[in-house]
Amino acid sequence: MLKALVLFGQFFTRIYIPVEIDDVTNKFKQSIQYITVFGLLLGVIEAAILGGLSFLFPLWLAWIFYWVLDGFVTGGFHLDALADTADGLFSSRTTDRIFEIMKDSRLGTMGSLALLYFYLTVIGCGISLSHYLNWWQMMYLAAIMTMLTKTGVSLLFYKMIYAGAQGGLASIWTGVKSWRILIAQLFSVIVIGFALGWRGLVGYVAMVLVAVLYRHHIIRVLGGFSGDTVGAYANLAQVVFLLAYLVTVRLTI
Repeated sequence: MLKALVLFGQFFTRIYIPVEIDDVTNKFKQSIQYITVFGLLLGVIEAAILGGLSFLFPLWLAWIFYWVLDGFVTGGFHLDALADTADGLFSSRTTDRIFEIMKDSRLGTMGSLALLYFYLTVIGCGISLSHYLNWWQMMYLAAIMTMLTKTGVSLLFYKMIYAGAQGGLASIWTGVKSWRILIAQLFSVIVIGFALGWRGLVGYVAMVLVAVLYRHHIIRVLGGFSGDTVGAYANLAQVVFLLAYLVTVRLTI
């Protein structure tokens, strides 16, 4: 498990970890059951920093700094995928051309809008929720937000169809055994249920339902997933969860 956490830290963050991991591809596939554990550990660190900032600044401003911090720690790993996917899917081009657009390092209009809408949504939802949740619940929410990036992408590993370039990033996630994905999801469910109660579980269910629709759409349009289309759902999962959780909180508190 420790090697798995180190591997995820090296892959998903900019944190320097001077440990060499052999046979990375197989290690990834054999460690997916720990991916949400890693997400939570990273989330706890970021939430702790959020908590410290909340004593210096208003909670709403500290919440904004939390998202800035996350971008620096992860190097915008999933954000880049979100922007590339938006540029490609909303280009109204052929499948081959969509893949070419997603590989282009330049940021397009739709990618820029996707990033703008993402930050407006997650920041707005967090500020709204701060009027209903206590300090501890906001810290739990922050930790869970980071965990959800790994919860979301691991859902797509189930019988994943790869359609990207040969040897592409997402190819390492094909053939992941279902029981490993199930364990990762159960861990998330337990954490969300314990920290946020049934309202949080409503958000989780919404995220799973949208993942099914997203999977269907990507396979229909592109024939399968690439690294960008998998990574994009990390941020989409956060948006869906927050929106569903916010609506549920507003209607029941």
